[in-house]
Amino acid sequence: MKGVTPYPFFYWYAALIVLSFPLVLLYQTLRLPNFLLSVPFFVAALFFFTVAQVMPCGNHLKYRRFRRWKSIPYSDIRKCREDWIFGYLRTSRYLPPWGGLYFTRQQVGFRWDSDIIDKIQSKTGLK
Repeated sequence: MKGVTPYPFFYWYAALIVLSFPLVLLYQTLRLPNFLLSVPFFVAALFFFTVAQVMPCGNHLKYRRFRRWKSIPYSDIRKCREDWIFGYLRTSRYLPPWGGLYFTRQQVGFRWDSDIIDKIQSKTGLK
């Protein structure tokens, strides 16, 4: 489909790799230092698992994290920008678990590709 960002399989593989490190640390013993070293890796893995795929439509934006598409009206979108290699948007309501929606982009060329973000910003009137 044209205008759809890539499905986030790549980020799920990254999450599995990130999860392997704390599991190795916690394999033999569950000590406080090992657990504290593992917490950032668990948070990073959770982040990679929650990266979404977006598809701009006529009067709403569709997104999905795993299988089911959900929609957000463009009138609810308050902010849309690039955030490192991801796109980011914030709505008028809280989107769990980070408060906003991080989504994949076509090419992660550090500001070389902003077609989806420009399209969302133009439809919401943020640009």
